[in-house]
Amino acid sequence: MPVPPDLRALLDAFFAPAPGAGPLALLHAAAELRARSSGALTSGAMFELQRPLVGGPWCPRLFGPIESLRCGCGRLVGPEHRGETCEGCHVLCTDEPLRDRRVAHLEVSFGLVHPALAPRIADLLGLDFDELRAVLLGEAVFLADGQLVAHEHHGIDWDDEMSYETGVAAIRRRLATAVDPELAAAGLSATALVLTSVPIPPPGERPLVHSPHLDEDRWFRELWSVQVGRDNEAIAALAARALRSERLLELGAPKILLDRDCAEAQQDFEAMLELLARPSDDPGRAPDPRLSGWRPAPHLGDDADHVPGAPYRFRLAGAPPVSEADDRDTHHRAPLRPEVPRACVLADGDRALIQLGYALLLVHWPTGHVLWVMPAAEARLLGARGDWALFGAKYGRQLDAEDPTLLHGLYALDLSSGTWLEGPYPDHLPAIFVEKGEPEDAWLSDWRGQRGAPGAEDLSGDRPDEWARSPDHRFVWMSSSPDDGAVLDSERGVAVLMISQMREPAADDVPTVALTGPERDENGEIEHQVAPGIALARVGEEWRILVPGGLLRRDGQVALEFTEAAIEGASFDSAGARLLLVNREALHVVEVERGQLLGQLDLRPLGPALALPECVPEALADLVLAHHGTLAAALTQPDDALRALGLDDEQLAALRAERPPPLPGQLDSTCP
Repeated sequence: MPVPPDLRALLDAFFAPAPGAGPLALLHAAAELRARSSGALTSGAMFELQRPLVGGPWCPRLFGPIESLRCGCGRLVGPEHRGETCEGCHVLCTDEPLRDRRVAHLEVSFGLVHPALAPRIADLLGLDFDELRAVLLGEAVFLADGQLVAHEHHGIDWDDEMSYETGVAAIRRRLATAVDPELAAAGLSATALVLTSVPIPPPGERPLVHSPHLDEDRWFRELWSVQVGRDNEAIAALAARALRSERLLELGAPKILLDRDCAEAQQDFEAMLELLARPSDDPGRAPDPRLSGWRPAPHLGDDADHVPGAPYRFRLAGAPPVSEADDRDTHHRAPLRPEVPRACVLADGDRALIQLGYALLLVHWPTGHVLWVMPAAEARLLGARGDWALFGAKYGRQLDAEDPTLLHGLYALDLSSGTWLEGPYPDHLPAIFVEKGEPEDAWLSDWRGQRGAPGAEDLSGDRPDEWARSPDHRFVWMSSSPDDGAVLDSERGVAVLMISQMREPAADDVPTVALTGPERDENGEIEHQVAPGIALARVGEEWRILVPGGLLRRDGQVALEFTEAAIEGASFDSAGARLLLVNREALHVVEVERGQLLGQLDLRPLGPALALPECVPEALADLVLAHHGTLAAALTQPDDALRALGLDDEQLAALRAERPPPLPGQLDSTCP
């Protein structure tokens, strides 16, 4: 259904103004569209599980239901519910074509300049068009004396004390003192030429596209048929950048970051206007032929129990797979020494989960009682919530080629029973983590793999990785090195802490806690260390950060120093009140508020039970322990199971002749 004539005129006046139209016509169209808006965008993400996301550019709450006489979640279906708003999804159930005439808006309090208004702004400020655009993009700056110079001007001594202005903020400040007679007669100030609200046209103006494929089949249609087009991509990019900039303003970010983000938002705004000024059937608005803008969606299948339109409940694949012997050189994730910690976490109920080289160990740390031991996963321990521990594969998640409802790469372990979940992923568990495509590429996404945090890739550095995360998974320490990078807000992709600003040493009067374990070398490391022990948590408004070197910072100040031994793994509990510190010789639990050591366990008795057997080649011994955790557990398996791992009869006989010590059921505990 075509857009109503009055709305069509307003959209054309804003997105494709006539050459002779003055600024008043465009400002009037912008104000009228803002008055008609159904609400503001709160996200740049469009689709997840083939469903439009709330607050995004295709939100059914803002623009109306996707299907006639059906709300978003399927609670209200049929003509008897016409005109009702669903209490669950808040989508109106109607058969009216709302998505062809409803508009939304995007708040941009920092301001954007419409290219059609730029000539009037340039005239008021005594600039030409190129100079104005250079200021908006941060390529030219106003010095303290009002002189306009290029940002890279070689005749100026740029230093930290240099005072200058650039970007839209500089333009708005100068417009505040300018007078435009035409605008004044209409009751407007010159600052009205800088827009603080951008209209978002109805989805009917930017439809989805489906391009048939020569080899198209049911799998192709279900998985790849949603192509949003470059026009929708441009709107999503502007929304993500604008929301990120708004968050930076709220956080009081440094001026250089604000200027950069505002300049990029201006570029995204101009790109969006250029695309939406074209007819809706223009090839330039279609999806990129290189698949840019395609949004993979999971296959829904023909399950009779599945409610059409409802999110599909992914099943997880149980235990993480173990690489075959010939792939261990590239996929091996355990250290050369099996007692070296890889990760740890404090779970509810005074339990500590430690991921060693080849074993997962759950202990009750106040008493030292070993609750259970099982083979270590090749996936990385991400955190714990209640009775569940979460693990993620190094390179992200993927759907199973045979069963598209089966999700690999994310794993949930039941701590009460030591069994892996094979079923729907529990919705109450967080799972925001770093995806990696190539070594140089990384981004944040949730467990569905559909919603990346906007802007996160801008701060990840070269060959980025995840080093730590808060217990609630809200904040992720992501960088190419644990000594640098940033802590990111996983919901917005905004850097909230820069690690480079946390390098000052501890003062002489800072309290210390002596740890037990191997000493650090001159670089603060020990042999075969997987990663430095670092951790982060946010308690109320206070940041608690354990940085490399054993310094615990609270609200930007060093509050506690750990001495005498290296830290190989660290984690806060869910409340951020206790800190777990692990190395290959001991486990320590520290109360953060008082800086007091609550408990300590001696891990050295684990070493002999986890040792690699010398009777078989290292690669095969490595594979045996990867499957069974310890040699004692492997020897409980039948011969055929061990031969399947690659052992020959001679190696098997030698292995059976081994008398490995069992894992202790109780660790020596020292509690004050």
